[in-house]
Amino acid sequence: MNRFGMQRKVVFLLLGLVCTLQAQAGRPLTVDDANVNDVGEGHVEGWWTRAPNGSRSWTVAPAYAPIQNVELGAGIAREQKTGLETLNVQAKFRITESQENGCHIGAVLGAARTTGESSMGYVNALLTCNHPTLGSLHTNLGALDFASSQRVGTWGLAWERAYGDITAHVEVYGQQRDKPTWATGLRTNILPKLQLDASVGRQAGQNLVTLGTKWMF
Repeated sequence: MNRFGMQRKVVFLLLGLVCTLQAQAGRPLTVDDANVNDVGEGHVEGWWTRAPNGSRSWTVAPAYAPIQNVELGAGIAREQKTGLETLNVQAKFRITESQENGCHIGAVLGAARTTGESSMGYVNALLTCNHPTLGSLHTNLGALDFASSQRVGTWGLAWERAYGDITAHVEVYGQQRDKPTWATGLRTNILPKLQLDASVGRQAGQNLVTLGTKWMF
């Protein structure tokens, strides 16, 4: 594999991991929300991805809220064909109180490292607006490798709404100098604490597919 191909895989793994460690709304959204788990509660997400570049990977991402308004998360993603692994740790903060009919903000600060590459810090500013009838709108604005001259801006916008036991979403997200990814997905609880979810998307004429679960505790 040439250097460019390797860099593309690294970027997709990084974005796939650090952009999908959400709380509450969570999978299968890639755009993050401004919520965190309640104190003493957590979740473990696991999913399989076929990325737009054709690579396939598995990801496991636990998160836990030790104190009010703070959630600590970690994750590992492994690309099936090459064995590339990306590890990350992060802290997520709910800066203003959640609103059932209104907006609140949050932030994420973390670091990720892919096999053979240097660690990259990332930040993400989060805005969530809820409406009892229309659903929820999430907005992200951040940066990957923000502490270096090679930093890459990231962004995202998503809308989700519950229809009975099923929650549907549509979203668009991307990074600086790349074409955006458009995606839609569904999630539902198959047990009181176990969620099943799926999403499909498209980026630069190529398909994206994810299948996953989320266990809440």
